[in-house]
Amino acid sequence: MEKKQYRVLVIEDDPNAFLLVSERLAQNKNPVFEVIRSKHMQSGVERLDQGDIDVVLLDLMLPDSRGIDSFHSIYNKFQGIPIIILTSVDDDDLAARAIAGGAQDYLTKGNFDRELLVKSICYAISRHKGQRQLQRYYHENELAKRTLQDKEQRFRSLVSNIPGAVYRYSLSEDKQWHLEFVSDTIEDICGLPASEFIERNILCYFEKVLPQDLPVIQGAFQKAVLEGGAFNVDYRIRHANGDFRWVHDQGRAIRDGEGKVICVDGVVSDTTERTQEKERFTRLISYDALTNLPNRELFSDRLNQAIQQARRKKDSGAVLALDLDHFKRINDTLGHSIGDQLIKAVSARLIKTLYESDTVTRISGGTFVMLLARIVKSEDAENAANKILMSFKTPFHIGEHELYTSCSLGIALFPNDGETSDILIKNADAAMHIAKEKGKDRFQLYSSSIATNSFERLVLENSLRRALDRNEFRLHYQPMLDLRTGKPVGVEALIRWQHPDLGFIPPLEFIRIAEDTGLIHPIGEWVLKTACAQKRIWDQQGLKFLRLSVNLSARQFHYANLVDMIGGITKKTGIDPRDLDLELTESTLMDHAGETVTTLRRLKEMGAHISIDDFGTGYSSLMYLKTFPIDTIKIDRSFVKDMTTDPDDKAITQAIISMAHSLKLEVVAEGVETKEQLGVLKSQSCDIMQGYLYSKPIPPDDIPPLVMNGAAKKILS
Repeated sequence: MEKKQYRVLVIEDDPNAFLLVSERLAQNKNPVFEVIRSKHMQSGVERLDQGDIDVVLLDLMLPDSRGIDSFHSIYNKFQGIPIIILTSVDDDDLAARAIAGGAQDYLTKGNFDRELLVKSICYAISRHKGQRQLQRYYHENELAKRTLQDKEQRFRSLVSNIPGAVYRYSLSEDKQWHLEFVSDTIEDICGLPASEFIERNILCYFEKVLPQDLPVIQGAFQKAVLEGGAFNVDYRIRHANGDFRWVHDQGRAIRDGEGKVICVDGVVSDTTERTQEKERFTRLISYDALTNLPNRELFSDRLNQAIQQARRKKDSGAVLALDLDHFKRINDTLGHSIGDQLIKAVSARLIKTLYESDTVTRISGGTFVMLLARIVKSEDAENAANKILMSFKTPFHIGEHELYTSCSLGIALFPNDGETSDILIKNADAAMHIAKEKGKDRFQLYSSSIATNSFERLVLENSLRRALDRNEFRLHYQPMLDLRTGKPVGVEALIRWQHPDLGFIPPLEFIRIAEDTGLIHPIGEWVLKTACAQKRIWDQQGLKFLRLSVNLSARQFHYANLVDMIGGITKKTGIDPRDLDLELTESTLMDHAGETVTTLRRLKEMGAHISIDDFGTGYSSLMYLKTFPIDTIKIDRSFVKDMTTDPDDKAITQAIISMAHSLKLEVVAEGVETKEQLGVLKSQSCDIMQGYLYSKPIPPDDIPPLVMNGAAKKILS
């Protein structure tokens, strides 16, 4: 194969843009490109004067020439050179004007690969060559006064190697347009031979154009005829085999000596492959690879357009933020492949549930955002949210798995809840998190109070990151009493945060933030170190009989180095691991059951005591109670609180105690505040109590005098 070589002049002042073009073309083997650069219009014109340039890549914004004038400076003087426009992202209008004026193509800086660049250059050179050959032929024909038969024979030979189909539409005496000539290559484009079109009305070709694209070529043709100008348009035609093809049609109206338009000459080329490549590239940069949904950038663009339209029409709309509940559990349990398939299934269900005019995007993981266009009032958005929630009641069938999952939704309305895409997405997301905190599987409308809570949370989060370094945390300890002997048997370590500006902050307000941010790991380690060090002091004071209870959050428990960390702390502080009681919630135990059993067994081998905290509020089963190496069950205070007045709560506590004893588990009742509650628990043979009736959580120095003064037995008497 003969190797071709072209000289490319790049008139561009941006070194990065030139470097990108140069590197792309240097990679090509055939044809070979010699790339020459001019930084200014003047130096570019001077280089073109020297000749031997095959194609020009032109930036429309140069230091000494700007806008469409940059193109005319080259095109009017060097009409023998094909020109490709290099544009920035926002210069499509300038590029379109240049194309209409005779430029061969345009490329957006940074948005092309080597193959697209090479095809664009080769296509521009060959197409321009064909147009010049066509013009030269008519000029020579006029001079030579050849016969019509000779003209057609020579013309057909001339255009046979030109990419695309060369055509001429002529205006007959009866003012009707007909196809005077079309090259044989029209058959490659339309699937019909040239003979099918010759001497036929112009509608013969227009019948092949897709109806929705017909106004494009008709309008361009009519404008060229009326104004005597040129046109460059892209549209689709139907091939004889039924497929549609993208074509580029570049034509020009020709005038006679009196200035009247007598014909339209042009070249129509098949650009299907190139157009599809552009579409693939556009989809690559504008759509999510996993779900094929619009990405966040495209979604924000559509949302901003909807906001502007709503502002003009004094209309409204809604943004919904959706997060899959417990998606991480599915990912971790069944693997990311199943998780990805679930995401795709959720995407398809959301599209099916919403209107076609709505837009869905995936932000990350199992988080989606939706733009609802058909919203008149907040009730419309609420109805859409309920419709989505109901759609999740049907399980997702992923391979051999039947997966049930729910979602939490947040709703922000525009313009009331924000007038920019970023603010609306942020507010919808804040409302969604409130829905999660309220129990998941529900929706939440955004309100100003949510904004206040979000700001307060941000303040707390920033303060929490510095609290350890500033020594703002304290540990208080609440003692536990053996109901059989009347003796103190242990203490539970409870963290307190004394903020220098906000004062005392309850654990319920900052533990969740610590979990979400990952700060629970350093805070939890600090609690364990501090409590164990205090336990060592009490041991030396003669209180070794006290067992130390420390709470482990779900995120702490699933930390990879948890067992090693606990072992290292007990060894360093010198306490016996058998005196350490680790409290876990039911949900923590049930999450990743296989890993949980392994971790619990390692802790038991160390000698640690294991308790289930807040028992009865989660979803443990007897099978798991039997499987896990558990020592103690702590009855949640919500049952203890009303068991003297509510027969159901009293029956529940009795059932828990009986079940635990049958499994040889110890039972601790939390939140005991009255003698009446104590009496019921004793009658039900509860083992240990903890609550204000004996003592509230107190500083470490107050523990020795409390547990050694014998006051506990008075409570039981």
